[in-house]
Amino acid sequence: MTTIATGTGIGATAGLPTGDGALTALGGLGSDGFLQLMVAQLRYQNPMNPSDPTAMMMQTAQLAQLDAVQQLATLQRRDLGLQNAVAAAGLVGSNVSALATDGGTVEGVVDAVRYTTLGPVLDIGGQEVPFDQVTEVRRTTDDA
Repeated sequence: MTTIATGTGIGATAGLPTGDGALTALGGLGSDGFLQLMVAQLRYQNPMNPSDPTAMMMQTAQLAQLDAVQQLATLQRRDLGLQNAVAAAGLVGSNVSALATDGGTVEGVVDAVRYTTLGPVLDIGGQEVPFDQVTEVRRTTDDA
């Protein structure tokens, strides 16, 4: 069986951030780490000179903003995956060129699409090629 590698073609998603730390607007600190830091700061503050409530509200707003940005990034990754799936399905029956996993070029008609966790995989004449390796799509001509 062919090993599928990520690439840089029309559907590439290899460089996109993933996971809880995908977007860390606070210098690499995720939302859980930020919350722990804020709780520790409140716990060890000087009771005779408490923290400024305005600063605490700003920190809370930053935490809410960080969570919202992370949720937005997750939704965008999901939407991109759905767009790639639809685009790959639309290539069935089309004549395409793509980079093969061995470094060569594969040309032919897309016979089928298989969906994997890495993204859609096209079946071109019995050879599996990742969707993000497609370099050219040509219209097929009818003999009629």
